[in-house]
Amino acid sequence: RGYAVLRMNFRGSDGYGFDFMKAGIKNWGLEMQTDVEDGAHWLIEQGIADPAKICIAGASYGGYAALMAVATTKELFQCAISFAGVTDVEDLVKSHRRFRNFELVKQQIGDDYNALYARSPVSKAKDINVPVLLIHGEKDRVVDVDHSEDMFDALQKYNKNVEFVELEDGDHYLSDNADRLKTFYTIDAFLKKHLPVQ
Repeated sequence: RGYAVLRMNFRGSDGYGFDFMKAGIKNWGLEMQTDVEDGAHWLIEQGIADPAKICIAGASYGGYAALMAVATTKELFQCAISFAGVTDVEDLVKSHRRFRNFELVKQQIGDDYNALYARSPVSKAKDINVPVLLIHGEKDRVVDVDHSEDMFDALQKYNKNVEFVELEDGDHYLSDNADRLKTFYTIDAFLKKHLPVQ
């Protein structure tokens, strides 16, 4: 479609050694987030991106990062797309209470629940002023569909420009080809509307 795409390797990403991965521990919404914003600024500085035509998109943690970016960084992005995104980090951690990996999740993401909620997109819905597309599988077992449902409700409460597509029987990985097609057709239409290429 003519879009330039930057795939971010923010701190915490694997494939760059232990220290780089360790830098992401308990860092959701902090430097991991500003890494993404720095990448957008780099695109502008290199002349790759038009600062008036940048959309941020991601899945799972990437969906979280996309929503946080438009909630905390004014005028850098013109729209946001979240597929199966985490919108409430406090809830994400607490949802592991009955699993064996609960202590590991707390060590990796954190256990200061007030801080985690404050670093959650659902707590910042009022601050989002660009069009948002939420897509989520109804039977996602990694990030519960409640995350997108709650985000949609929060954005609607403040009369924000939001669209929500729930994939019936859909999972976290777009395993079903029909879900994959529906997702990408929806994203394509959303970008054509809010990020036109001339």
